[in-house]
Amino acid sequence: MLKTMIGQALAMLTYYKRVTVIRFDLHQPINTANSKRITQFNRRLKKRLATKYGVKKVGFAWCREQEKAKAQHYHFVLMLDGRLVREAWGVNMLVSEVWQQMGGACWFPNRHYNLIRGELAELSKAVYHISYLTKARGKGYRSAQSKDYGASRLKLNMENYPPI
Repeated sequence: MLKTMIGQALAMLTYYKRVTVIRFDLHQPINTANSKRITQFNRRLKKRLATKYGVKKVGFAWCREQEKAKAQHYHFVLMLDGRLVREAWGVNMLVSEVWQQMGGACWFPNRHYNLIRGELAELSKAVYHISYLTKARGKGYRSAQSKDYGASRLKLNMENYPPI
């Protein structure tokens, strides 16, 4: 999963010189047996991001966790064109609106990252922060038809490869 997340961040950096990385958590009141809810959230959020910011490509990764709570929660990482989205606040508001319309609650860690192609310092900080999603604790408490994690499937833009 960590390899996939890093790969998506690097893929975004082959399309855009600047990439904004935002991490948030999505909590829900009831347990669900599959991942349809997070898929539906992702579709709705992408439409709202395209409307508000004009983003064309959206990189993302999410993981499902459930330990002692009755319902699972999701950790989510969003990767957007850093030219169009520079701060997390507006995106956090969209995330909150979409998830609350679906009956859930959000929590936003106080950090986002502005990656720049070729600069490794901020990339390594972002990778360290989002690597929390890959911890083993809380995974596996799900039905067989549900996934523990998912991610976008962006391919590298070979014109700007390697991004580092």
